[in-house]
Amino acid sequence: MADTVQDDSAVTANGPEDDFTDWQSIDWQGAENEVRRLRQRIFPASQAADLKKVRNLQKPMLRSRSNTLV
Repeated sequence: MADTVQDDSAVTANGPEDDFTDWQSIDWQGAENEVRRLRQRIFPASQAADLKKVRNLQKPMLRSRSNTLV
């Protein structure tokens, strides 16, 4: 039986797919504002027990690069 080593460097879970490492060039305030806006839309839907709307708003939150950065 041959031992194989899997290269995990190409595997991403829920983060950005590109290899972005220039942290100084990130618009941190813009990223925080985008995440805040999404959260402010999710909260009232959650309070109103509108689960369909909550799920539909959570999808862009999970896919958001800003959410990953923040």
